[in-house]
Order: sequence, then structure tokens, then C-alpha cells
Amino acid sequence: MSKEERIYERNPDTGQIKSRKKGDYGNEEIVSDSLDYSKQLNETMDKVIHPVRKRIRAEVLDELWAADKLNKDGYWYIKLSDVIKIIGEE
Repeated sequence: MSKEERIYERNPDTGQIKSRKKGDYGNEEIVSDSLDYSKQLNETMDKVIHPVRKRIRAEVLDELWAADKLNKDGYWYIKLSDVIKIIGEE
């Protein structure tokens, strides 16, 4: 049994993907909806990425706070070269 040839089209505005038989206009079927993917992506980001991002920010801020600071006119400054060293550390 041979698989029928289908054409897949994605709407660049909505991300929705439709399929149709070759030459069969007007009878498209929705294959996937970008809203499903964005919902899954947001759920994954909330579970995995966001907690890690918070920890990384806290660690970087701790390192910046521990860096040598200069006081000028009542404001604290850190040398940009020191910031680059802190952020660029592996």
C-alpha cells in the first residue's frame, strides 16, 4: 500500500500547519497548531529553564558583590574587565 503524496503548508503568521493532497485545494487538514507547541514550550521553560536561570543569576550577583568595588560620589562601581572575568569564568 503506497502512501498518498501530501503537501504541507505552514502559516507564517500563526505557525499553524495544514496538509492536503496534491492538487486538492480547499480540503486542507490541520496537522498541528502552534498554540499547542507554545503551551508545551512554556510548561517546559517553567519546569526546567526558569529555576536554573534564577540560580545562575543569584550566583553571578554573589560574585559581582564579592568583586573589588570603587566608590565615586557615593556610588559603587565594578571595573568592566572584572565583570567580564566573572561572567566569562568556566
